Amino acid sequence: MLTAALLTIALSPQSDPSTDDLEAVLAAERTRIEAMDRVQPAVCSVMHRGSPGGGSGVIFDPLGFVLTNFHVVGKPTVSEMLVGLPDGNLYEATVLGIDPGSDLAVLLLDDEARRPWPHAPLGDSDDLLVGETVFAMGNPFLLATDFTPTVTWGIVSGTHRYQPGPGNRALVYPDCIQVDSPVNPGNSGGPLFNARGEVVGINGRISVRDRGRVNVGVGFAIASNQIRNFLGDLMAGRHAEHGTLDLNAWFMRAPHDPERSGVFVQALFEDSLVGDFGLALGDEITHFCDVPVRSANQLATLVGVLPSGTWVSLTFRPVDEEAVGEPQRIEFPLPTLDTGSSHDPERIASQDVLELAASSVVGRIPATFDAPGATLELRGPNGRVVTLRRLGERLRIDDGATALVRTGDGEGFRIDDGVVVDLEPEHHEKLARVLRTNPWLRRGAGLREILASGRLTGGVMVGARPAYRIELPGDGRRQVWLFEDGNPAGCRYRDPVRRGVVELHRGPTTSRIVIDGELFPGWVIEAPSFDSPPPDLFERPVR
Repeated sequence: MLTAALLTIALSPQSDPSTDDLEAVLAAERTRIEAMDRVQPAVCSVMHRGSPGGGSGVIFDPLGFVLTNFHVVGKPTVSEMLVGLPDGNLYEATVLGIDPGSDLAVLLLDDEARRPWPHAPLGDSDDLLVGETVFAMGNPFLLATDFTPTVTWGIVSGTHRYQPGPGNRALVYPDCIQVDSPVNPGNSGGPLFNARGEVVGINGRISVRDRGRVNVGVGFAIASNQIRNFLGDLMAGRHAEHGTLDLNAWFMRAPHDPERSGVFVQALFEDSLVGDFGLALGDEITHFCDVPVRSANQLATLVGVLPSGTWVSLTFRPVDEEAVGEPQRIEFPLPTLDTGSSHDPERIASQDVLELAASSVVGRIPATFDAPGATLELRGPNGRVVTLRRLGERLRIDDGATALVRTGDGEGFRIDDGVVVDLEPEHHEKLARVLRTNPWLRRGAGLREILASGRLTGGVMVGARPAYRIELPGDGRRQVWLFEDGNPAGCRYRDPVRRGVVELHRGPTTSRIVIDGELFPGWVIEAPSFDSPPPDLFERPVR
């Protein structure tokens, strides 16, 4: 029996390790080919009319929005470009937003009949690992006369690289991906893909050293997560602006503890906002937006990827000749970085384009039915609670002993310490604006209906996440803010009772209430409940 068993084993076919390895390699190759075949139709050649040069780009939205480098566009005054696609055709495109500070531009393909366009989605550049496979696609040296892109393959050599630009305050690539996949002249503006076919960067810079404009295995791509932070402004046709701390900081030995090192303030610009908040020369910066600061370049990266106006926090320890003080935390909106480029604050796309861009964002709102009612609580310091309740088109706002109520017939009343009075016109208008602007009072189809006539006017950062500003028609400076996935991020409107502009920010972990640019600390915007409130809350009490 034993002999028979051994004979059976000996005669059984054995798996050939070399065959298994080959199959694994071929399977990986097929996956790679399929991913590149899937995204290739979205890769563009971008050029000026009548010019022999050009660069590359990628369509990132089915409505025809294209990402490329600003240096491919060339100047802020350029309004039109030509875009060649792998279908062999040349299309006209309008230049929308520009970001000279970090070398980005967004175009819009003009051919409406061609929609939806092939497109490639943006991936998460923060998920990239050193050694991970990436692919660069574009039109180096104008090799693709039929606009079929060239593909080069390599690995991620480094992440979160800071590549400064010329000038005292200028920056070019504050957060870039270093790759060894060959990137050459003509690749500028083209996509860097991960193995899943997601755009994780836009190729733009190469290190050429002494070999002329030829790649030496060191290329840099603008990280997709940095691009996201400015995409709202770029799609709206704006000149994007970066934030700054208006200071210089060095990594050095701590003055009172030679065994420890840190990042210390060495210079403050004359108009530095952080100086007004108490930061001084020699102070140690320990955290930026609650992220520990470990080097000066890391701080430059954290700041450089944010648009101006972003609310941030900075934690520092005052340092004087005698001692180091206790940590202090300040919050403020980032001032604007002077990149040295001519800036047009009025630059914005046409009404039609703004409505088109808004439709792209609004279309991402989760496809759920609206709820007939909702309750939202805003909790402030000292136990203060403001409660908003919606039932259909009725709305009630309770703030302590005061309540504003909009009834079903469009009328309403106010309660002050138990006394019921008629609404003043400004109270009517406030209730109408809150009902149509606060995005947490509706969901799904209801929110889509409110925003159907909106237009995209730019971007905003909410709780360290980028969001899109959808402006609503009519009075009151009303805006609804949506995250990339279509979920509510905040809102903005002019309060006719306070006579001030109110902003509500609700991120994944933080909330902010800002009125006329002033932060009101200590407030938390709770998650909404979509249970219908009792109808009698909206009925006028009998006197």
